[in-house]
Amino acid sequence: MTKFVLDCFYRPAEDLAASRQEFALTNTSSRPLKDFTLAYTAVNRATANAKLENAASFSRIANFHEITPNTGETIEPGETWTFAITGLANVARHRLDGPKSAYVSTGGSVIEVLCNDLEAPEELNSGKRRSMPAGHLPEPLHIVPWPQKVEVKAFADDKTSFLVAQGSAEEKAAAAKINALAARLFPGAPHPFRFTQSHHQIAIEFQQDDSLAVDGYRLEFDQAKAALRYSGPVGRDYGLTVLAQMAYGTYEAPGTFKYPAQGVIEDAPRFSWRGTHLDVSRHFRGPKDIMRLLDVLAWGRMNVFQWHLTDDEGWRLEIKAYPELTVGGARRGPGCQQVPQLGFAAEVYEGAYSQDEVREIVAHATSLNIDILPEIDVPGHSTAVLKTYPRFADQAETPESYHSIQGYPNNALNPAMDETYEFLEKVFAEVASLFPFDFIHIGGDEVDVNSWLASPKTQRLMEEKGLADTMEVQAYFMGRVRDILRKLNRKLAGWDEVSHGGGIDPDGVLLMAWQRQEVTKDLIDQGYDVICTPGQHYYMDMVQASGWHEPGAGWAGVSTPEDCYGYEAAAGLSTGSEERLKGVQACIWCEHMTDNVIFNHMVFPRLYAVAEAGWTDPASKAWLRFAAQAPFFPQL
Repeated sequence: MTKFVLDCFYRPAEDLAASRQEFALTNTSSRPLKDFTLAYTAVNRATANAKLENAASFSRIANFHEITPNTGETIEPGETWTFAITGLANVARHRLDGPKSAYVSTGGSVIEVLCNDLEAPEELNSGKRRSMPAGHLPEPLHIVPWPQKVEVKAFADDKTSFLVAQGSAEEKAAAAKINALAARLFPGAPHPFRFTQSHHQIAIEFQQDDSLAVDGYRLEFDQAKAALRYSGPVGRDYGLTVLAQMAYGTYEAPGTFKYPAQGVIEDAPRFSWRGTHLDVSRHFRGPKDIMRLLDVLAWGRMNVFQWHLTDDEGWRLEIKAYPELTVGGARRGPGCQQVPQLGFAAEVYEGAYSQDEVREIVAHATSLNIDILPEIDVPGHSTAVLKTYPRFADQAETPESYHSIQGYPNNALNPAMDETYEFLEKVFAEVASLFPFDFIHIGGDEVDVNSWLASPKTQRLMEEKGLADTMEVQAYFMGRVRDILRKLNRKLAGWDEVSHGGGIDPDGVLLMAWQRQEVTKDLIDQGYDVICTPGQHYYMDMVQASGWHEPGAGWAGVSTPEDCYGYEAAAGLSTGSEERLKGVQACIWCEHMTDNVIFNHMVFPRLYAVAEAGWTDPASKAWLRFAAQAPFFPQL
C-alpha cells in the first residue's frame, strides 16, 4: 500500500542557476511522519550550490538526492510538506526527467515513495506525441529490411507454409533453425517451414550459387515452387528469414500480405555492419531478455550486438580476477556502496552475467549470424570500479576536483598508475576469452576536460611525456590500452572521443560517431573506419515527439520514426571516402527504460528503421511501405 506520494513541478528560467523545481511530499498513511529524510533519483538534478527552500540541507551524487527537512518537520496524515530547489544542472524537457523513484528514511526503515511524473508549465507542452501513418504497400509482401531487388509478377494467398522436403541435412537444419526463431518471436503463429508433404505448400529448392555474395541470396518463385540460391550459410539463413517473414505476414494479415507466385527477389546487404547497442548498466536485463533481443535483431538481419556491460551505475560482467565487481560493483541502493540511480531507489537493485551465461549468449548470437562486441567503458564512466576498488585511484587527488556530465565525481581510471593497466590487462584477457569477435569496445567517451588535473601522479606523467591537457592524457591512455588489446589479438573500437587529444593511429581502429551528424565525415577524413550512430537520429532513448508527455530524453532533440528512417549516413562524405563508412548502429541507452512498456514504445519501430538503413540501398527505401509493416515487427 502506498504511504507517501511525491509530486514535482518544473519552473524553467533562461539562467539554469535560476531554474527551479518545487516538490510536495504527501503523507497518505495513517501515522505522522517525523524525524525523516527524503531521497529521490532524477535526471534533472540540482547543482552542488543549489539553494533550498523549506528544508535544512541536501546531498547529491549524480542523480541521487537526499533532502534533510528542517528540524521538527512533521507531516500529519493527509498533509503535505513542500520544499523547493533553485539551481539545476540541466534543462528538463519531458515528463521522465523528474524524480523516477524515492524513499523516506525514518526510524531505521526505508519506505518507498510513489513518484508522479514531472509537471511543467503548459507552454512547454506542444501536445505532440509519437505517430505513425497507416502506410502504403506497393507490393503485398512482408519483408524487413526491404530487399535490393523485388520483381514479383503474380501473387497467391492460399499457401499456408513452405515445404522443405529436398535439400541436404545442413539445409534442413537451417530451415529448422529459422522455424525455431519464428516460433520464439511469434509463439501464436504457425511455423513457416514444414518437412513433410501436406496441402497448400510452396516447395523450396536449395541451390548453391557461388556467384552470389556470401551474405546475399536470390529467391525465384514459380507457382508452387521457390528456389533459394545462396553461396554461403549466412546468405542461406537470410533468404530463409525472408521466407519466414512472408509466411508470418500472410498469417497475421491475410488481407494485406500475400505469397509470391511468380517472380524474383535478389538481395545482399548494403553495409557489413548493421548494429544495435544495449546499455545494461543503468537498467539490467537478464539473459532471457538478451536472448530475446538477439532474436529480434536476427529477424531484422542485423549482425552486430554491442553489449554495454559497464558504466558508473553498475558493472555487469563476471571477472574472476576481480570478483567484487559483480557484487559491490553491480549493486546499488540503500546501504550499498553505490547509491540508487535512475529508479528503484527504495530497493537493492543489482544484476550481472556469469561467464557461463555469457558463453551461452555468445553461442546463441553466433547461431543467428550475430557478432557480439563487448564494451568495457574506460577510462571514464568507472565509478563502479573505483567504489569497489578505491586503490585504483590516486589517493592524493583532490576529491570532487571534476565531475562527469552525469554528475559523478572523479569517475575516471587514472592513466598515470601502473595499477590501472594491470587491472585492464586482467579484465580484457577474460573478456577476450569470452567473446571471439575481432574487436573489443573500450568506451573512451565523456571524460571531463578537468579530469586528473588535481592528481599529482598525472601531473608528473604530463611533465614526463609532454602532455598538455586532459585530452592528451587520454590519448596516451588509449595507446596503452591498444597495446594491451594487440597482445590479445584484438582490435580497438570506441566512441568518437577516442580521436581527441591527437588520438591514436587510426589503422585498425573502429570509432562510433555519436555526438553530431558531422562527426562521421570528420572521423573518416582523419582516416578512421567509422560506424554512424548519431544521437540525433539513431539513439533510441531520444523522444519521438516534442510533447512533454512523450517518454525519453531530449538533449539531442526529437527523433521521430520518420526522421530516423530517412536519415542517410553517407550524406556529405568526401568523394572516395565511402569505403571507411562500415555501417550504422542503433544505440539503446536505458536511463529512462525502466520497463518493457517504455522500452518497446521507444525502441520500435525505430530499431527496424536503422536495420533497413544498414541493409537497403537508399533508392529502394520507402517510408510509407515501412510504416505499413511496422505493426508486425517483433518486440521485446
